Amino acid sequence: MARKQTNMIKYIIKRILFMFPMLLAVLIVTFLLSQMMMADPSMSLLNIGMDELTLQRELDRLGFTDPVHIKLWKYLVNFFSGDWGVSYVVMQGTPVLDMIVKIWPKTIELVLLPIIIAPIIAVKLGVTSVKHKDKNKDIIIRFVAIIGAGFPVFFIAKVLQMVFFNLRIVTYDDINLPLMYSNSPQYLGYTTAAIVPPPPLFTLSYLAMLVFLIIGIVLVYKGAVSLKKKAMPLMEKKIKSKRTKYLIWGGSLIAICSILLIISTSFLYMYSYGTGFRIIDAILYNDQHHLWDTINHLFIPVICMVFVSLAPITRQTRSSMLDVIDQDYIRTARAKGVEEKTVLNKHALRNSLLPTSTLIIGNTTAALLGSLFIEISFNYTGLGYYMVRSVFMGDYFVIQGILVFSTIIILIGTLLTDVMYTIIDPRVSYN
Repeated sequence: MARKQTNMIKYIIKRILFMFPMLLAVLIVTFLLSQMMMADPSMSLLNIGMDELTLQRELDRLGFTDPVHIKLWKYLVNFFSGDWGVSYVVMQGTPVLDMIVKIWPKTIELVLLPIIIAPIIAVKLGVTSVKHKDKNKDIIIRFVAIIGAGFPVFFIAKVLQMVFFNLRIVTYDDINLPLMYSNSPQYLGYTTAAIVPPPPLFTLSYLAMLVFLIIGIVLVYKGAVSLKKKAMPLMEKKIKSKRTKYLIWGGSLIAICSILLIISTSFLYMYSYGTGFRIIDAILYNDQHHLWDTINHLFIPVICMVFVSLAPITRQTRSSMLDVIDQDYIRTARAKGVEEKTVLNKHALRNSLLPTSTLIIGNTTAALLGSLFIEISFNYTGLGYYMVRSVFMGDYFVIQGILVFSTIIILIGTLLTDVMYTIIDPRVSYN
């Protein structure tokens, strides 16, 4: 077991080291493609009302007049130093990295629920389909899965829009969220972006944790000091027991209080400045209007993403279970008189989930990046929406920044998929 864990750590380190040359290659390819495909930046700058002289100065400042190899060198140096450029069209004057940090929570908010719900529903549908093979339920599930896999996402989005709009249940227009203030209480209707005072009870709890942390440090100190003291043989056992209690209680208090302080500090920051996640911030500030408004606007996009994500997982679950259902151990379980429900849910499903679990983990990364069409269809201002907008408007640095950020997500997702598959399937070795 210890050897396998060591091999796993070595494997993860190797994969992380291998990610750097891959990232460098992606940076170069992204740079060259954006140079060849992007719109003329001067046209984009002219559209925002610059005169000729100001335009030339701005092009020189942004480095658009430099030779390609100089541009590439500056791009690589700036990227690894944290300077991803500044948006000059989409969000004028906003650093690209800050822009991505502010936009990213909106995309997470959109895809988080589908990532959690879709696999649960899809696996259940796959099991139901196998249980009722070639019957009406199986035919309906397969038909729905084919629709989800065969039709484009934007087509399904438009159909759902028409259905729900005609039913007058929810809306799907713009969410009224000023992006520039998404990390402060200001966007929730508060008049100031200054620090919001925490509740009095929170302040008292914070002080109590600091007191217990100090007590823990004192106990550990007393236990450590007693280690240096020499005692009489008759008192050695009693002192050793007392010393152990000091160290255990002191260490426990330090560990618990440190964790609670980290959580509390994070909560204090979120309470003061907001998290960027609209639902969480609305709950933190007890803003019922923005909470229900956000849920109202996310309802159809989430349904659309769940429906699209169901198709591949349902089909994979059904296919894997059909391969397993005729195995000898399944026939043995049935011969012993085990209930069909137990046979399917316990014996067959457990062994058929290996390929399905890989698809589910990979689908998580795909959902984060595949929300592009959903965001465009519903005018949801997330990462994909601004990516498409920057392409059409020729915002050079935004295109590069979002592409590289997406690549990093893919690389991390691929690494997690490989590691999780090895944990799930003990037959796979890191050697």
